Amino acid sequence: MSIRHRFPRRLSLCCCLVVALFVGFEMNAQAYSKRFPPPPVDKNVTISNGGLSITFNIAWGASVIAIANKNVANGLNIVDSNDVGRELQPCQFLMLKQMSGFKGVVVNPTQAGAQGGGQPFYRHPKGVIFAQKGSPVVRWKADPDHFHAVIKPLDYNTGNPSNWVYVEDALIDSQGVAHFRYTFYNHEPKTYKMINIIPTLNSDRTGTFMYPLLSPYGQAGAALLKQENPNWPVKVVTGAPPWPQKPVNSEGWIANIDSDDNLGIFYTTPVGLGQRFGTYSDVEVSDRAPMAQTYVAAYLDAHPGEIYSVEFSILVSTPQQGPALISKQPAAVFKILQKAPPADSEEGNGQ
Repeated sequence: MSIRHRFPRRLSLCCCLVVALFVGFEMNAQAYSKRFPPPPVDKNVTISNGGLSITFNIAWGASVIAIANKNVANGLNIVDSNDVGRELQPCQFLMLKQMSGFKGVVVNPTQAGAQGGGQPFYRHPKGVIFAQKGSPVVRWKADPDHFHAVIKPLDYNTGNPSNWVYVEDALIDSQGVAHFRYTFYNHEPKTYKMINIIPTLNSDRTGTFMYPLLSPYGQAGAALLKQENPNWPVKVVTGAPPWPQKPVNSEGWIANIDSDDNLGIFYTTPVGLGQRFGTYSDVEVSDRAPMAQTYVAAYLDAHPGEIYSVEFSILVSTPQQGPALISKQPAAVFKILQKAPPADSEEGNGQ
């Protein structure tokens, strides 16, 4: 399988996997403690166009631990990397209905929430299974403005290798916008119900969120984009609202905003999918509280042999300029690149 290539501007991103209760995605913020070490600096890989810089950590499954623009807030990074499993990354939750109950397969680049080291992030019934670590990166390559990695995610419940492979690509264009693609290869022997988080962003110093009231990808949005300096209509939620706020349907992007430093991380999200956001401000979750989370999710059946992708764009800007800039980017898209018919038993297909 040859997957090293220089892709066009438009990227597809496929997700990482994490299994959770299918009734919801409720994280235990109290699991975090400052005493756990940050990602090893010698495993950092940074790409940059001279303005925007993105740092991946190979030891943490090539997840994104920093996104900064030297022209915004003096290059401040607000991506949270104090805990394995935060950062910026895609995630999935898989659940299989069996005669004996439910089976979950949990996979994501950094073993979401680092249940090792005494962190019961998902309150695992058997306690600590493995120490804070990421999934193996099989191979990777970095050019000045392009990063490529093949990742073999672990099963979060056991720490053993899973039946999935991710391919991660990121490219920074000449305008200082990063375009991400993850491709996700499903080699599970059975069909699972899947929650596909595409992606999730955890950030520090974030008490405000922003999303558009008008989609850039409809007729009205296209007309507004033709204006020289469009004043994009947005919804701004302030006051560090607690996680999780009621889901809202994506109109094309969402942003984590650090109002004190006049900085935001903006990223495109597939239109029509449900977005969640909120902060963990009442507990010790970050060295730079409040810590915030945003994500968008797709729900589907994941059949053996299928291949998925999702593409999105991301930029760092000010709350004033960011809405118009992110609205000019290609629409984020979740795709099933290769669909397989359900060929497993009734026990495996969740019926």
